[in-house]
Amino acid sequence: MLVPVCAAGVLTVAWAAVRFGSQPHSGRTLLGLALLVLASMFAERFPVPVEGADAGGVSLLYVFVVATIVLFGWETGTLLAAIGTFAQLLQHRPLIRVSYNASVFAISAAVAGAAILWLNTSNVGELLGAVGVASFVDYSVNLVLITAAVSMQTGKSFTQLVRSNTRGTIIPFALMGSAALMLVVLWERSEVLSAALVGPLIAISLYQRSTHRALRAMRLALTDPLTGLGNHRHFHERLQRELVAAEEAGMPLSLCLIDVDDFKRINDRYGHPAGDRVLSQVATRLRQGGEAFRLGGDEFAVLLTDHDESTALETATSIVERLRAMELEHSERITVSAGLATFPVQGVGRDELIRLSDSALYWAKEHGKNRVRIYRPEVVELAELKKLASSGADRAARFRAAASLAGPAPPRALGRHRLPRRAARRRHSARRPHHLRRRRIRRDDQRPRLPGQAERGSGPR
Repeated sequence: MLVPVCAAGVLTVAWAAVRFGSQPHSGRTLLGLALLVLASMFAERFPVPVEGADAGGVSLLYVFVVATIVLFGWETGTLLAAIGTFAQLLQHRPLIRVSYNASVFAISAAVAGAAILWLNTSNVGELLGAVGVASFVDYSVNLVLITAAVSMQTGKSFTQLVRSNTRGTIIPFALMGSAALMLVVLWERSEVLSAALVGPLIAISLYQRSTHRALRAMRLALTDPLTGLGNHRHFHERLQRELVAAEEAGMPLSLCLIDVDDFKRINDRYGHPAGDRVLSQVATRLRQGGEAFRLGGDEFAVLLTDHDESTALETATSIVERLRAMELEHSERITVSAGLATFPVQGVGRDELIRLSDSALYWAKEHGKNRVRIYRPEVVELAELKKLASSGADRAARFRAAASLAGPAPPRALGRHRLPRRAARRRHSARRPHHLRRRRIRRDDQRPRLPGQAERGSGPR
């Protein structure tokens, strides 16, 4: 498809150049067209990204092309579309991609110009019709050809891409069509007045571009890059807002914490890339149950707004069953465990609701996995006791290790430092056998003593 479209674009541009060169043009008209070319190239250099569109962003080149078609004919509009598109080279895009885009824009402009040849733009009604028809035809041809190229490159469904791109771009292009109408009206009154519109249009485009970048950066700060779900920070913010809204409206709110069972086995057996793909598939299934978040590792959370205990239990059970039936690339089956807590029946605050849901999840993991458990007081008591028991053992082990480290150093740790004579003598006597020490004491007792001499060891030390 690339070769036929580029060939048709080259022939269209060549034919438009021949037709444009054969017609007389005043210096004022040529100067106005040069200004439109510069404005088009500047607008194409800074396109505005559009959410939900897989074909890239939109630029004000569309406004200038439609206005030029209505004012000067299809030949001029085709040349303006082709020349303005080559500003994409400044964005370091591949030449083949820029050539394809230029061919598509040239063909779209030529078809749009041919569609309004029968209209008399001197009449107000037909002028409105000409702008509307040219805008619609240019947009439609552009959408079909660009989407076809994206579909062939990515392997996605052409029909689905057309629907998503239409939903993402129909409103911006409709607004730009109305801007093209204003540009035509002002140009017919005075070229100077039209310049007063071009400047604000470019300024708005740059502002939208910077705003989109700021929103994208904010979204990335709240999104998990692997799964596309909200991250831990986004989860806490959303849960707090939903709790406030639920309290004001008097509605229940349930929190479901989900953990993949034995996920380490997937990573150990097939590698971490395979584990990442499993997490992405889990995230896709979780989106169907509610607003989902990835808290870290293989832990997820789902906010179930306006769900009481029974409704939340049904939803969580369906999530567990859906994940259990999920087919993986290595013919593996995974299971998940889930814990539920509902506001205001169990928890009334954000931290308390998370703690109770986590305790219910711990109970589900300890009692067979692959199941859902809703919070009950006995559940949290059992979970807390087991946590304390496990943490107590670790604490005792740490105390024993610390005591062994803090005990007296063995004699060899003293190295070759010489001890004091009295301490060395005591140490030497302590090492002698007991019967030798007793014999030494008896010999001491048999020694003669002077009158008034105290016995050894009887006085205070």
